[in-house]
Amino acid sequence: MKKINTLFILLFAAVNFVSAQAWKTYPYQQPGSVLNFPQDEGWHQPEPIEWWYTTAQVTGSTTGHKYDVMLTYFDYPTFPFDGFRIFNIADENTGQFYKQSSPCNYTVNSAAHQEINASPMGGTPEEFVTLKDSVGNLIPFQYHAKAAAPTYNIDFNYNCLKRPLMVGGTGYLNEGASSYTYYYSLTALAVTGSITANGITENVTGTAWIDRQWGNFNPMSGEQYEWFSFQLSNGMDMNVWNVFTPQSLIPDLSTYKFCSEYINDSTDLTTSNFQLERLAYAYTTDLLRCYPKKWKFTQGNIDLTITTIVPNSEVLTPLRFYEGATTITGTVNGVPVTGMGYAELLHSYTNPVISIQHPSLPITIGDTLTIAWSIANPDDGRDLVYDVAISIGNNFTFNTIASNISNPYYLWNTTGVPDGTDCWFRITGHSIDSTLFGSMITVSPVHIDKTLGIKNIEDLNKLTISPNPFTSQTTISFKRELKNGTIKIVDLVGKEVKSYQFSGTKINIEKGELQSGVYFIQVFSEKEFLANEKIEIQ
Repeated sequence: MKKINTLFILLFAAVNFVSAQAWKTYPYQQPGSVLNFPQDEGWHQPEPIEWWYTTAQVTGSTTGHKYDVMLTYFDYPTFPFDGFRIFNIADENTGQFYKQSSPCNYTVNSAAHQEINASPMGGTPEEFVTLKDSVGNLIPFQYHAKAAAPTYNIDFNYNCLKRPLMVGGTGYLNEGASSYTYYYSLTALAVTGSITANGITENVTGTAWIDRQWGNFNPMSGEQYEWFSFQLSNGMDMNVWNVFTPQSLIPDLSTYKFCSEYINDSTDLTTSNFQLERLAYAYTTDLLRCYPKKWKFTQGNIDLTITTIVPNSEVLTPLRFYEGATTITGTVNGVPVTGMGYAELLHSYTNPVISIQHPSLPITIGDTLTIAWSIANPDDGRDLVYDVAISIGNNFTFNTIASNISNPYYLWNTTGVPDGTDCWFRITGHSIDSTLFGSMITVSPVHIDKTLGIKNIEDLNKLTISPNPFTSQTTISFKRELKNGTIKIVDLVGKEVKSYQFSGTKINIEKGELQSGVYFIQVFSEKEFLANEKIEIQ
């Protein structure tokens, strides 16, 4: 009986393995996809640009070193070449980064299946091809990659473990302002073969990705972006994009922000509903570019921290960008996961340029002063927090009065500061790790005069606002009857957004077209300033 049960278990496992690998055949097309295999693994001659991209993380059997490998072939005709090849290796143990970009011609580039024979300028022949059996038939979703630079090379066999992920849902999507792309990703391939680096040739094993794109979305001339691939220990894989406008913004649109996820062998998900927060940055050794090196990715019940491994993995030609392996930690549905991945970063960051908007006059009225500022070079990928410092009596010695605030304004209580005092303010905006920062000091001192223009000082702040905050309507009540009164609603930078004329002891204020936010109610009676109270509209 025990032997029968054991046999049944083995047969059951074999049937499930075959079922799980049922996609591993040619021809192959997923329901709802616009792509077909093996044809779409091959060359799409009419398209403006196309690339075959693979990354791998492997471990040497002799040294035990971990190597990160990236190999890409671009079909991008530029006389007298058919395109170019980028080939990098990073040694995680030593931090050594080998890189070579070279124009190349393709002696073979099949349109029927993946078969690239390349001749890099000044180099030896290379290939990135689908494997064939002994009689010349294609072996579905198995590949061979062989590339060589002067001091390093690879000779890898790939065996795909998961069906293709159709990026964007169907394998076709609009990307950026006006571009389109056909796109699929092979998210998990077992790697065997050999590598030469550091003067040592050794066998390696590991895991890899293959990403394929063709269309008119062009990394050389189009929008900059940040791209990530993840393999998680729970079996999920992800392909994440943030595309930047020329103004360094990431519109909340599926053409600029999308994530395609392999959940399991029968379930995919494509969404733009995720957040990517940058936790740390690093400058290149020449200080000319700055890239993130740590991120927090959240999407639904997924919470991941992504960290680059080798910080100097930057490619210089045909354009500058970061290309390196990452580690992943976090949770999915509250369950801890780990993982590995790759990041390709074409967007770099600069220090914020701060402009102080308020106070715009060298005076202050009342016990609260609004200090407000803006960023002249906003960047959706550069998350900032702010510090506010004050210098009393001079503009050399500053004391911090607020730290790590997220809004571009601060309400400073002047209580305890004598009338007649001159103050300077310094605003510093910085990334969460302070790698990126910028500061600005008020050009002129702010003169504290709390009673300026107030003739009936006993009426200062003698009003009530209820409710406050309010959503649709609030009532402003006064301690005494006012004649020919004026109420101004002023925003945080001192701009009047609404005014009302009234007489009596109270007035109702409707939200109407007013936007949600924090404002000040300023009350005047026959040109006398009576009150300045904060109000919040929800």
